[in-house]
Amino acid sequence: MGFMDKVKAQATVLADKAQAGVQQGQTKIQDMQSGKQADHLLRELGAYVFLSERGRIQPESEAKVAAIMDQLDTLETTGAAVTITPDPYAVPAAGAVPQAGAPVPQAGAPVPPPPESAAPSAGSAIPQSGGGLPPAGGAIPQSGGGLPGQ
Repeated sequence: MGFMDKVKAQATVLADKAQAGVQQGQTKIQDMQSGKQADHLLRELGAYVFLSERGRIQPESEAKVAAIMDQLDTLETTGAAVTITPDPYAVPAAGAVPQAGAPVPQAGAPVPPPPESAAPSAGSAIPQSGGGLPPAGGAIPQSGGGLPGQ
């Protein structure tokens, strides 16, 4: 096989990989778009439920709710990523193992406190004076404190 044949073969392999990457990207974009569409539909459905619970039913709300439900059913049957959780921003309890497919907490979500074993106990040894930290105000003592053995 000559040099040009090797170059052509390598170019074909690279073109195939690029095409596969483009297809994966398009699939991911479609999943994201269907997820956004589902989020919008669920938000709209929630608004109608809220108004209904408060006795402020709109004239055509039943028909609109039925249409939204049909659209959500269609999204689910087409394999779209319709993830429905009661509270998507809830942080799992300490020690809880997330289930497969569970949403990941978003950035800015509240962080749970550390386990009790990580908190200092009342009897723990915390240096009160003569320790390695300078006093408040940033002044460093010149004598009588600091490193041991001085």
